[in-house]
Amino acid sequence: MPLLSLPADLLARILARFSPAEIAQAGAVSGLFTESQPPQTAGGAREPSILVQALQLRAEEHGYVLPVLPFRWLCFAAMQHEANPPARLAAGETHSLFIDGEGRLSSCGS
Repeated sequence: MPLLSLPADLLARILARFSPAEIAQAGAVSGLFTESQPPQTAGGAREPSILVQALQLRAEEHGYVLPVLPFRWLCFAAMQHEANPPARLAAGETHSLFIDGEGRLSSCGS
């Protein structure tokens, strides 16, 4: 059974298991992955491409939201977010504490 004969939503779920960099590489391999999907209903809007759906699923599963961007910029946004997870911050009048994405504590101030 050819890979592209699978339903688009199933392919997107499979590809969502890959890193954003690997999803970007899949886009470079085949234009079929980056083309918009036909609408599910008559007169409906075109569905996002399989790879855009995969990136959106991955973001949802990892707890962040991606902006609406062209595919290449969407890949970049996902890679940037996963490389730099948001830090937690607590601040006082003269002192600040930060907890990075890996759980390390940093402090500054007097």
